[in-house]
Amino acid sequence: MVRPRPGCRALALLLVGARQAWAQIRVMSPRSLVSSLGDHGRIVGSTATFGAPYFGQRVLGKLVYVEDHATAPHCTKDYALDFCAESTQQAAQDGLAEGEAKLINIFVIRRGGCSFVTKVKVAAAKCAHAAIIVDRADSNLTAEDLKHIVVADDGYGGSVEIPSVLISRVQGQKLIDALKDEESIVAELAWDIPTDRVVNVDMWISSASRESLRFLKEFSPKRRVLNSVMSFTPHYAIFMMDKGDPALFNDLCVQDGQYCAEDPDGAGPVTGTDVIAEDVRQLCIHELYKKVSNEGRVQFSREFWDYMEQLGDACPVDGTGENMFGYKCSVNLMRKIGINSDDVNECASRTTGDKLKDQRDHPAWSPRAVRINGWRYTGMLDPDLVTRAICSGFITAPDECDKLLNPRDPFGVLHPMGLKGGVTFGQMVGWMVVTLLVAFGALLLYKRYLKNEMRITLREEVMLEVRSAMGEYRQMQG
Repeated sequence: MVRPRPGCRALALLLVGARQAWAQIRVMSPRSLVSSLGDHGRIVGSTATFGAPYFGQRVLGKLVYVEDHATAPHCTKDYALDFCAESTQQAAQDGLAEGEAKLINIFVIRRGGCSFVTKVKVAAAKCAHAAIIVDRADSNLTAEDLKHIVVADDGYGGSVEIPSVLISRVQGQKLIDALKDEESIVAELAWDIPTDRVVNVDMWISSASRESLRFLKEFSPKRRVLNSVMSFTPHYAIFMMDKGDPALFNDLCVQDGQYCAEDPDGAGPVTGTDVIAEDVRQLCIHELYKKVSNEGRVQFSREFWDYMEQLGDACPVDGTGENMFGYKCSVNLMRKIGINSDDVNECASRTTGDKLKDQRDHPAWSPRAVRINGWRYTGMLDPDLVTRAICSGFITAPDECDKLLNPRDPFGVLHPMGLKGGVTFGQMVGWMVVTLLVAFGALLLYKRYLKNEMRITLREEVMLEVRSAMGEYRQMQG
């Protein structure tokens, strides 16, 4: 499996036969460039696995480029392209004239000198809405070769929300030459996924991965809405290790290193073998409780999603006692949901070898990967973005998609008022309201307290005055 490490060059070969949802760049003007490119001005590129493509939409943009003569081109904010001031002015306008198209800014940048993520981050900071990365000047990769390339995250692309596409040197140079000649290039971006009456989604996860569990928890409400039109199949990241050194794989693998899983907490109590056991339990839950409908084309397991939605909170890796990730916590959660743990245990003991072999023999390009209608999903693993990609995979989008999604504004951000995985705008408003109510209640209590204190103080002062007067009276009587 490909496991890109932070800081390394994130360009990887696609290991699985999944077809990619290619980005299509269709140059619409000038006509001379359209003719030079051929195929009606169409360029096919490899979409980065980070960022947020405009699935299900076709957006128009203007291409912009400036030569950067630095050793690491387009890797810092020094090059002279910045549209942030222009974006502020556009936001202040009342609107567009009738029939006028609003074009996004598509930066054309050269590959090399730093990671893809760094280049796209810099472009986003300069208010680009998308980026086209032109392959190196010494590269011989063709457009067909790029279909087997994964433009991977280097570990720092979680906050990147604009899409980016790698295209071949030959086609990219034609764009750059035209832009150097000060020609205005207008192009359309689209991401086409193969369509069908129902959508089949395969997802590779790890049962102890916080990222996987967080995504499944956030995605589960959308999946329930799509339960009659979308079929979901879980897969798990299982790999093999050399059995020459048993000490190396003792806590990661079973069956002499044949089936291994990543250790989720390093030197902590949870091991790779615990993860493998949980992977098999989840496969059995999905298998035992799935319901088949729509002429056998759709399968949905309500119990599986109930279990996955609660697992991360009920049985965290850093939990304690029976509330820690593992067999006991899993059984308790199954009983709570209404899953027969005896049936799941029987399934696991009977089919563990076959299930693990199937998972190991069908890996993906990443331990957390998504395939939609047989095509490789690209972009950030975000519930809203994945749902958009799923809904673009229908021949005719069902009513369920209309309930879940609104058209995405290419000039906005995917997650306003917060970063991905942070606090949403609704949550922030909710917390503000709660904070204000608590503060108001505290003020009322404090006001009541002050009144009581003043009343008690006045009463004490009056009593002191009365006692003083009575003392004087007694003295006069004496």
